[in-house]
Amino acid sequence: MAFKKSALLGVLAATSSYPFVLVSIILSPWFNLFDDALSDLGNVSANAPIAYVFNAGTMLSGLFVAAFAILISSGHRGWKFLIWTLPLISTGISLALVGIFPINTGIIHGLVSVAFFVMMIITMLIYSFSSWLLGSPRIGAVALALGISSVLIWSATWPWDGVAIQEALTTALASLWLIMISRQNT
Repeated sequence: MAFKKSALLGVLAATSSYPFVLVSIILSPWFNLFDDALSDLGNVSANAPIAYVFNAGTMLSGLFVAAFAILISSGHRGWKFLIWTLPLISTGISLALVGIFPINTGIIHGLVSVAFFVMMIITMLIYSFSSWLLGSPRIGAVALALGISSVLIWSATWPWDGVAIQEALTTALASLWLIMISRQNT
């Protein structure tokens, strides 16, 4: 039963924010993938009431990520799981904080946003190295490739000013990984 709950939470963690983001984009005709950050959709000062939709999606998804990691940790009380579930809890909390502290709150938003993306990449890389101990080296190899790809996405020089595309790509890679580990626990 706990495995089915964790699998459901993992899939929700990986997918729940996308409808909120898509609705926010559709209802924000000013938004430009090449000039903006996804967080611009959550600017309460400039994009209310639609900003509340975006922010709710990031908070909900972050809570699902943290809950997924907590459920995995409680079901597998060994260090082999804690080594990657504790950073995943931090990743989920950071994502929820992106919605709690939207872009119009200033520097704190930048800090929690960077923390989210950095922790997401670190967690995938940690999982990739611990996957042999977990008996999931194939998922670990994918996690390594996704983590490295995420680093490359953020390291590359792009011909546009915004970061929405980089944010969307890296969160899609992390979502793929979350779905893979969720399915493993069914």
